[in-house]
Amino acid sequence: LSHIMTPKLQPLEGETDVCVMWNTLTGIKDGQKMRIDYYMWEEADIENGISAMGRVTAFPEAIATVMVGKGEINKKGIVAPEDAIEGKIYENFLEELKRRKINILEVFKKI
Repeated sequence: LSHIMTPKLQPLEGETDVCVMWNTLTGIKDGQKMRIDYYMWEEADIENGISAMGRVTAFPEAIATVMVGKGEINKKGIVAPEDAIEGKIYENFLEELKRRKINILEVFKKI
């Protein structure tokens, strides 16, 4: 089945993909009820032949792997990313994403 479907799933010449994210969180931060929206719009890197999906999945994993290797992320066992990458580690993670031209817009609003 794979050998039949794989050619059909390849993009046509000139086609690219886009990855879009919009997450909304509500809760209490520093005693204040807050809403935080996270936005991302990423397009394929045509020059280097990397799809948008490839960029937004591989780069974060590679960054996290380096952080684990350096001991910056040191939690043991199976840990959700949101529990392993927080505080200063999260800020560094976002900076590494920006270096790779993946931008996450964070909008904080008191409610």
